[in-house]
Amino acid sequence: MISYNLRRLLCPLAIVILFSFLIVMKLFNNTLNSHQLPLAEIVAISPPPLTFEQLEASIENLLDPQSSSKSHQHSWNNLMSLWKYKLSIFMRDSCQLCDANRTECYETVNIDKYVSSVNDTYYPRIPIPYVNGIGLYYYFDMQLKALNNSILSVDTTQCDYFHMIQLMINIQIILYDANIKHFLTKGTLIGTLRHHDVIPWDTDIDLFIPAYTTKKLLKMFHLLDVRFTTTVLPSTSYTNDLIIYPFRNIYRVTSYKIFSSRSKQVNGTKYRWPKIDLFPYYENKTHLSAYPKHRHNLGTMDYILKSKVYPTYLRPLGPLLVPSPYDPKVSLKAMVKLGSNIFYACEGNTFLHRENRRSTETWRLPCKELRDSYPLVNSQYDQHRNICTETLLYQKKVLSMFKYKCKENLNRTL
Repeated sequence: MISYNLRRLLCPLAIVILFSFLIVMKLFNNTLNSHQLPLAEIVAISPPPLTFEQLEASIENLLDPQSSSKSHQHSWNNLMSLWKYKLSIFMRDSCQLCDANRTECYETVNIDKYVSSVNDTYYPRIPIPYVNGIGLYYYFDMQLKALNNSILSVDTTQCDYFHMIQLMINIQIILYDANIKHFLTKGTLIGTLRHHDVIPWDTDIDLFIPAYTTKKLLKMFHLLDVRFTTTVLPSTSYTNDLIIYPFRNIYRVTSYKIFSSRSKQVNGTKYRWPKIDLFPYYENKTHLSAYPKHRHNLGTMDYILKSKVYPTYLRPLGPLLVPSPYDPKVSLKAMVKLGSNIFYACEGNTFLHRENRRSTETWRLPCKELRDSYPLVNSQYDQHRNICTETLLYQKKVLSMFKYKCKENLNRTL
């Protein structure tokens, strides 16, 4: 038997030892957590949540008005989980390729918040739980961004593309937070329809926003001033480095350029590249428009019925899902000079944004001649169900799938 005095001595000692052990374990766990892999690497250890066949089945179910609300929402949740997984893979691959400080690189994009923002806006709610269109770039690979062609040459590197997508995610998060509607236009609308991505040889991203939101927009970013025309030391937060520059022609502000102070300044300008262009549109009770009489090609849009633009649905833009106009054919005619001819004629860049100059060589050739050089979308129309199915093909492999409700197919030569 242990004496009473000895027990009195050992009890406090045991408490001290236990307390010390708990402190050591906490320190150990903190150290372990500080060396844990980022989400992009953790998620890569497990297989994708859905196979490509399961993705197609989920898309079909989401477009079926006969399926139950619960079934629609289950398919949507599965698709969002898959998209989050694919975004994480994209961040992992891009940060390994483009940034020596991988941990800091991962932190430049809040994937959870981005996916949550999109999900909150487009979640299929009752009484209309089905969607008008949805899809995903399943087999996205950064190596595809290294493709080039001797005629329509690419002016961006893989890392340029990554920084453009990185910028786009952060801008979209801010637009969603501020409840500012936005949708694709100009070359980026062509890109999502023809490549499910930015046009491979294009160098920026174009969005339309309501003109009445521009005052709110200017409050959400750093307004360009003298200190941003010279070298700027970036802050610890990527979103705090985003700059907005109202771009004017001789009449008015025609666009708002948003870029990061971490990027290089474009010679002869006040802005940097990569950049995202936001063009204001105006509306009345029935129509939208943007300077329809001023054919300066800076964010113009002929008068178009609101019902042809809204409700928008999500289209794949590389690893992203971005709002796109409801009727692609009518929207192309209103927003793009070539209209639906963009599926027949592929044009090279007329303006090099990185260098702030017009291209000395402008090329146009049949898109079908580029099938072996770049991924291109093929489309089929199911007239019995009024569903259009787009598949992105490269070297006979299907890379992505998108389905939407339609009344006719967009005529293509691909």
